[in-house]
Amino acid sequence: MSHVRIKIPHSKPSLGREEAGRAAEVIQSGHIAQGIVVEQFEQSFARRFGGGDAACTSSGTAALHLSLLALEVGPGDEIILPSFVCSALLNAVRYVGATPVFAEIVPETYNIDPDDVKRRITQKTKAVIVPHLFGLSADLTALLALDVPLIEDCAQGIGATHQGKPVGTFGKIAVFSFYATKVITTGEGGMVFSASGEIIDRIRELREYDKRADACMRFNYKMTDIQAAIGLVQLNRLDGFVKRRRSLARFYSRELELDDLRLPTNSTGHIYYRYVIDLGMDAQPWIDALNQKGIECGRPIYRPLHRNHGRDGFGITDRVYHHTLSIPIYPSLSDKHASYIVETLKSAEGKLKRAQLQSTP
Repeated sequence: MSHVRIKIPHSKPSLGREEAGRAAEVIQSGHIAQGIVVEQFEQSFARRFGGGDAACTSSGTAALHLSLLALEVGPGDEIILPSFVCSALLNAVRYVGATPVFAEIVPETYNIDPDDVKRRITQKTKAVIVPHLFGLSADLTALLALDVPLIEDCAQGIGATHQGKPVGTFGKIAVFSFYATKVITTGEGGMVFSASGEIIDRIRELREYDKRADACMRFNYKMTDIQAAIGLVQLNRLDGFVKRRRSLARFYSRELELDDLRLPTNSTGHIYYRYVIDLGMDAQPWIDALNQKGIECGRPIYRPLHRNHGRDGFGITDRVYHHTLSIPIYPSLSDKHASYIVETLKSAEGKLKRAQLQSTP
């Protein structure tokens, strides 16, 4: 295989003619703002999760912000969340004036550690935000036993399951993101799902500011019918997306059984939004080596949240951050490119191991 001009992105949306056609229909209708297509998307989404209700938003961050408000979280309240996650969660907590309390992760799964959460619960704890990181369910059984409201962050986990039941159906509220490179996409956009119709009514009331009879602060967090039209198609394609991700993950796991690499947890409920490898050493040389070969990859999160707050005591999170590598995995990734990624990783592993041995006194 020629290595000239190969460029494999780390993430890539899976969009096609059907999405374009449905979006064009909405444009041609002349009604492009939030309307009947958003309602159809909400209804289809709720049916996917076996009932309950759902409300579209302009982003996953907006979905979490409104969820915190719906739970009446505010100044003086504490929200527990993992440090090993993107900053959107922290921003939403800060929007409502609550205090973020960072928790450690389980090193084998990268998800929030229920035992550490238990140690950090106080009388001020109002909720725990539980991301299903990289497409693998957190330990919901242990977290639910803590008897604290859970907000499931399914931004990377739509289609994943815990004990055969969809993630997003265990907590008080679940939030989803449909950003360009998420499991399904509407370009930007989000969703709140809950078994409580009262909570979803509150979300809908808060996401639109105009034509209200009182002075309550509200937000412009609506989704457009154009986005919802794309979302309906993407939702119908979800099972196929998950099947392809799992197929690629099986290929990677079979071909990358190398002594010093710890591969992702093998679980029937995992959808492999990210394929994250624990290298047992600094990931940066691997990132550089693969990027030089046209394979875009990187650390699975930008930076642990505790670092921007000058906090320490997160040894597991720090080690995982330094040692993990996220490689391309998405439905449109070809078998040819997946094989090239494996070949390049194996080559890099040999070279980097030899370099490490040579540098050891």
